[in-house]
Amino acid sequence: MAWLSPSYPIGSFAYSHGLEFEIASGNITEKQGVKQWVEDLLKFGSGWNELVLFSLAYKSDSATLVELSDFAKALAQSKERYEETLALGRAFVKVTSKLVTVTGQDMPLPIVMGICAKNEDISLEYILPLFGHNFAANLISVAVRLIPLGQTAGQQVLFELFPTIEEVANKALAASIADLGTSCILADIASMQHEILKTRIFRS
Repeated sequence: MAWLSPSYPIGSFAYSHGLEFEIASGNITEKQGVKQWVEDLLKFGSGWNELVLFSLAYKSDSATLVELSDFAKALAQSKERYEETLALGRAFVKVTSKLVTVTGQDMPLPIVMGICAKNEDISLEYILPLFGHNFAANLISVAVRLIPLGQTAGQQVLFELFPTIEEVANKALAASIADLGTSCILADIASMQHEILKTRIFRS
């Protein structure tokens, strides 16, 4: 799926989701720590929210999409996360609109991608796990570059997360707006603290 390939030019490689702060602080130093961090985000944090938002956007009509988009913006845990999801959403629209008809200006990435998937008749059951895979792979790539974790170890972490990605995607398929929310307090704090990190490679 080209949209979710690392080579799709929306700039997702430039964002760490606060993980850069955790690594710089010495809180995550090895493979198991990376796996636990990403797994928690998928089950209880921003990863869960993004999968649910994608699913809801796919199922929503045009009358409720603006409200859903505003709610998605409000769920951003920090200024940088807010800027991240909007910047990626705009970049996705800019690139994809040259290929197919795209609606959803100035909306977070999971919203515009969910809309586009529906418009292109791509099965939600097919694309939602791929979206979760992309979320996990982007964060693991950050760890590979910063710890450094190593390419093989990074792929091992991703492979070990496959069951979690499938489980969370299946739950997100049936989730409602009432199921949105996070309980990953340390990840939320990390995304806030990243803004004042003295030396930064990533934008979030």
